[in-house]
Amino acid sequence: MNFHAWAGSPGEPGRVLDLRVPGALDDLVEHYGAVQPDVLREILSQAYRLGAQMAVVEYRYLDPDYRNEHSRFYSGTFRRYPSVAHRIHFWSAPPPEELDDPHRPATFPAADYQGYTVIRPVPGAPIGRTMLQPPEHLRPYIGCLSLDETNLFGVKYRVRASPFTAQDAQLGVCAHASLWEIAYYHHLEYQAPRYLPGEITDAAPAGAGVGRPTPSLNLTVNQLVEASRIIGLPCLLYRIIGSAQVIRLACPYLNSGIPVIVAGGGHAFTLVGYQPIRRRDGSKWIQFIRQDDEVGPYQEVNNVDTDDYAPWMYLIVPLPKKVYLSGEKAEALGIQRLRADLSESSVGEHQRLLERVNAQEVKFRTTLVRSNDFKRDLIDRGLEELTASIYRRIGMSKWIWVVEATAVAERDEGSDCVLAEAVIDSTDHLRDLNVLARRIPQTLYQWLPDEDQHQVFRELPESPPLRCLARVSQRVT
Repeated sequence: MNFHAWAGSPGEPGRVLDLRVPGALDDLVEHYGAVQPDVLREILSQAYRLGAQMAVVEYRYLDPDYRNEHSRFYSGTFRRYPSVAHRIHFWSAPPPEELDDPHRPATFPAADYQGYTVIRPVPGAPIGRTMLQPPEHLRPYIGCLSLDETNLFGVKYRVRASPFTAQDAQLGVCAHASLWEIAYYHHLEYQAPRYLPGEITDAAPAGAGVGRPTPSLNLTVNQLVEASRIIGLPCLLYRIIGSAQVIRLACPYLNSGIPVIVAGGGHAFTLVGYQPIRRRDGSKWIQFIRQDDEVGPYQEVNNVDTDDYAPWMYLIVPLPKKVYLSGEKAEALGIQRLRADLSESSVGEHQRLLERVNAQEVKFRTTLVRSNDFKRDLIDRGLEELTASIYRRIGMSKWIWVVEATAVAERDEGSDCVLAEAVIDSTDHLRDLNVLARRIPQTLYQWLPDEDQHQVFRELPESPPLRCLARVSQRVT
């Protein structure tokens, strides 16, 4: 590794590459791919398919994650590694003409910014923190996108992406990479503290027969669960058997913008979305989308049961601290209460809705959402004003589970489809669960927790079907 060449030429903060020139991408792979070029090649390929026409290589970038890795590990090795990184930014616009004029400042169009990837000066593991827009055809089906802001030559740029990193295979392995991705996502999306790679490594307790913490060899599932708890994201752990269970358990969290770690086949990776697809025989199936640190971001998993890492053995779901109730328990409670409300009513519209539920024409979708966001978006989602105003006055926990009764045909077309919903306290007592509020056509029930009784608002104005809360598009392709 040539230190002076890595730092860049004196007085040059970076260089601009015209990706329309044949061989430009190959030059980047040759320069930065070193002995592990595959992940870089995949990232460059995705950027190019997004329409990237220009790349800006930022020299001598002080990346917090790599600086942490360097201070914790690489600064103590016999082999010498630079302490600075490079960062490659991508735009779907050509290089500006001003670049050829030394008397005119060059600017890059913010609207065409596609994201970045950090290049470690580590030949065996060059890819670090990466925030790249997802492929256009997958974008509606990725629920775990967060907004990241970066600064290049004094100008701010923004990108909405799912965090990705490749393991460095020394300080961290695949499980560390997945946990870093989720921690960075929660930092951006939910204002959780930011954790650097060395802190995540420290959080994983050594022992249990898995060897020394650095260089990292592997993590057990229990170590991963404990590390998640220590960094403030206590998680649910599911032992899974088969694709049907994966779909039932993982999809509510992905709908909610909560990434899920999968462990199986000697590997760990992060699920960030799923795409409902229709098979040739007319049946529906789920294709998951994952961040695979050994392959690249936004990888499509066509079949869980025949995946390269099959069998998938565990789902690990790191959650915000104030979410105690699991998605499946919330869903069971919400369905039970909504069914009971419809069954006990003599209103014709309620009976017709119950018949549609029994005929599987209406099915339930469950989403975790912040109550402030739920209340704020009610009218934008289509709820009429009076019912929305009642909802907004109801006291709710910070995080709520919302179980929605959705019309299947409309949902599969991507249309507004929510006919009723139940709102559940995510911190409620597991042996005394209640529904904070629930709505069926023209009727809304509010539970008063201090009095332990219900208030009923009847004969409310009709509302058209609402837009589904799920962050993942429900449209079947």
